[in-house]
Amino acid sequence: AGAKGHKARQGRLDDKWQTEVPLRLMTEAEGLAFCITGRMDAYCDADVPIIEELKLCWADAAPPRAALPAHRAQAVVYAHMLCAQTAKPAVEIRVVYVTEGGAQQASFAETLSAGALEAEFTALLRALAQWESLQIKHRAKRDQSLQALPFPFDSYRSGQREMAVQVFTAIKNQKRLFASMPTGTGKSAAVLYPSLKALGQGLTGQIFYLTARTTARQAALQALGLMREKGMHARSLILNAKEKQCPGYSRCHPDFCPRAKGHFVRLPAALDEMLQVTDWNGDAVAAMAEKHSLCPFEFALSLCEIADVVICDYNYAFDPAVRIKRIFDWRANLTLLVDESHNLASRTREMLSGVSDGEALCAFRRSLGRAAGRKGPLYKALTGALHVLRAIPMDEDQTEIPLPALPPDLPEAMRALLEAVTDAFAAPPPGEAGQGLGELYLAVIGFVAAAERDGQNYAVLCRRQGREHAVKLWCLSVAEHLTEATRRLSGVVYFSATLSPLTAMRTLLGGTEEDACFALPSPFPPENLRVIRHRIDTRYAMRRQTAPRVAAAIAQAYAAAPGKYIAYFPSYAYLRLVAGELAAAAPALPMLVQRSGMADDDRDAFLSRFTADGKPLLGLAVLGGVFAEGIDLPGERLCGVMIVGVGLPMLCPEQEALRRHYGQTLGDGFAYAYRYPGMQKVLQAAGRVIRSETDKGTVLLIDNRYFSREYLSLCPPHWRFSA
Repeated sequence: AGAKGHKARQGRLDDKWQTEVPLRLMTEAEGLAFCITGRMDAYCDADVPIIEELKLCWADAAPPRAALPAHRAQAVVYAHMLCAQTAKPAVEIRVVYVTEGGAQQASFAETLSAGALEAEFTALLRALAQWESLQIKHRAKRDQSLQALPFPFDSYRSGQREMAVQVFTAIKNQKRLFASMPTGTGKSAAVLYPSLKALGQGLTGQIFYLTARTTARQAALQALGLMREKGMHARSLILNAKEKQCPGYSRCHPDFCPRAKGHFVRLPAALDEMLQVTDWNGDAVAAMAEKHSLCPFEFALSLCEIADVVICDYNYAFDPAVRIKRIFDWRANLTLLVDESHNLASRTREMLSGVSDGEALCAFRRSLGRAAGRKGPLYKALTGALHVLRAIPMDEDQTEIPLPALPPDLPEAMRALLEAVTDAFAAPPPGEAGQGLGELYLAVIGFVAAAERDGQNYAVLCRRQGREHAVKLWCLSVAEHLTEATRRLSGVVYFSATLSPLTAMRTLLGGTEEDACFALPSPFPPENLRVIRHRIDTRYAMRRQTAPRVAAAIAQAYAAAPGKYIAYFPSYAYLRLVAGELAAAAPALPMLVQRSGMADDDRDAFLSRFTADGKPLLGLAVLGGVFAEGIDLPGERLCGVMIVGVGLPMLCPEQEALRRHYGQTLGDGFAYAYRYPGMQKVLQAAGRVIRSETDKGTVLLIDNRYFSREYLSLCPPHWRFSA
């Protein structure tokens, strides 16, 4: 919206004006050299030249009574740079507030001499130089502490030292490393420690530790805490999702959010105070933002720029819509540590895909019509997109079909809808429609962005929803995107307990033959894990028929050695089916059942049942869910798991499109689309059992496919089958 306002205002200026005029100034302060660059929004050359700095002001908001200090300071900097280049004796600066359509809402002008401009500029630059001097001193102290830092544990576990060497080498050579490390080997310490050592030697400038789930952060935080106890002086930041931090004001704009208004004026004091500590966890960031009335997410992004280690979700590095541009568009001297990276391909595919959902568009249009009538541009744009979607031919008996290409009118209709949604932010409709505007915007821009990428890398799928149609642009390969996103960086480490088969995963994640693959054997005695197989057909068509046998196998394993177990299922429906059989056959069995869409508190309550006491318990959960990865229940907190099925993704048009694509490009489409991701879920769930050298436990595999070569070849070599 701001860019549109700029262009509209610039288009109204006469020929005396130039727009987007670049400026560059080399200067010094506090013994440091600076290069200052920027572009004047509008410039009029005259005896007393005029610089306009344009800022957005929503049409329905009251314009400011004076130029905001940060906006005025920007104009002052440009004016001084101009004087330094042209020897002009004075400059008139104007801070002009315009609507999205370019209409002037307010203008604040003043003429300043070159001397006055230099004085203001010097004060600003001195503050920046003092800030940079602090960062230089911090880095010197940090590097000294890291060079002396010992490994955080008394000794290395088997394989940890070898892994650390591989990580350090990847960073030193600016390469990618693909590493498979069994669960319980201390992956977080094995990758963080050498990365910090490389940071201390200047081989990288910053470390991003990326996770697929917030639950996966705990091991990294524990390792950092131990290293801090041993003398590490490095700043670590947890970057939480924006929606979890926002205090909930109506719009993310200074006109509507008191924390956004004046944010950058109050920011320096908060940053100065934050420098007194090095552990920037979520609570610390929120408390400081509250104290200084800052936008907590913007505050966290500012901390991102000076943190040594940032722990955050994959999307901040890889999602084009939300990646941290101030970091990843401007810096190359940073290292990515990608935890549980077997999840990365599917997560990135979702980031790059897009859906034009007729049912959702129709529901929004209904609420919009009730709130604001049917004559507005947004209502008309929604109608246009729905008209194109409804015109897609489908037979009466068809619910989902692949399309050879995007309907030719759909991209333009969605671009028109995107423009209408963007315009609507200036004066949102009341009630439900206004509240849903942001969600609609994200959906539409996601589809438009996918439509503008290489169409050869997408499958076009159409689904019927009553009278409405939905068109999905489904990304087939993420390799090119990940290759480009990591090409210039100072080392990238993809690691997981189930990054297998390694060479196949390297291909899927955009690696090349120049990138190293490294696999560690299990460090634990193989006799500590008992693996039992049951020949039961759990394929979809046989599930109802064999559910009693599955329930009996689970109950028998539990009764043989009562303790705490989790049984994992390929779907909630199958889980509920077997739960019913268990309840009927063994009503006294203490069961705990995972529900779909559990809140964080409910998840914590589920896990607390395994840690609260020593009483036997059988949990029922889904493969690939929050209780199948990233949880740590050592010792008697979990003595075994039962895994029902081989974890294959559900048969659907999306997976079938992947199977065809991989068949054409990699040869074995079924393996890449179904078998590999399925067995990765199985191995993650099995990895919950043995967490230390003293743990002992059982894995029960319930499916006749575990007796076939294709699936046995994907099982860990240290597994010893008892039956």
